[in-house]
Amino acid sequence: DLDWQKFARFLQNRYFRQSRVKINLYGCSDGSDAYTLTINLIKELGTGAKKFFPILASDISEPVIKTAKEGKILLHSKDLDYLDKLGARHYFERDYNEPVQIMRNIEFFPHHVSKQLRETVDFSIKDVNKSVKNHDFSDEVFIFRNGWTFNTLENQNQLARNLHTNSNNKTLVVIGQSDLFKSDASDALQRNCFRGIMTDIFTRKETDYPSKSIGQPMTSPLYPKEFILFEKRL
Repeated sequence: DLDWQKFARFLQNRYFRQSRVKINLYGCSDGSDAYTLTINLIKELGTGAKKFFPILASDISEPVIKTAKEGKILLHSKDLDYLDKLGARHYFERDYNEPVQIMRNIEFFPHHVSKQLRETVDFSIKDVNKSVKNHDFSDEVFIFRNGWTFNTLENQNQLARNLHTNSNNKTLVVIGQSDLFKSDASDALQRNCFRGIMTDIFTRKETDYPSKSIGQPMTSPLYPKEFILFEKRL
């Protein structure tokens, strides 16, 4: 649901004056988003991508982070086609000692992530709801995509409120398409003094994730415009 190539250029333009930019990526799961962003930053910015590394990727699940730190990842055929398109297949090596896994009737092939790519991401265990209470996101990027629906509506609003308290006008908040249509993320952010950023980065190509939700509003959104990028209103 996000054009990573355009997103990489957007980050460069937004933070061109800064020599170092922290990207905080919550709910990182197996590291797919972090690695995809890294690969596109390198492809688009060359050595200029270094100021965004390491990406600070975190998840609440200890087993998930353990696997990510070990450099293990499952890739399906469309993942591999995408990597070939970017000329980035060399970052991943097929592990033929592990069996192919079938999930949702799709074959996933075990791979090892190269040391070069792993060094661009710092994996850790964090609860996003606790982190936003204490971390200052001023001049930083906050990415929490397609995870808002796993929080109650009350917690989503508190998350947005804490983000507003601990941010400035250069803070960038990124959500996903599922968050936009199946959670209160967009409304919660705009209620708490964030504004959506008009951009062609949003592709609208994914619609069915996550399949389960505890934080989906029962009424239509008050702010129906389709934004996945937000910044603080002054």
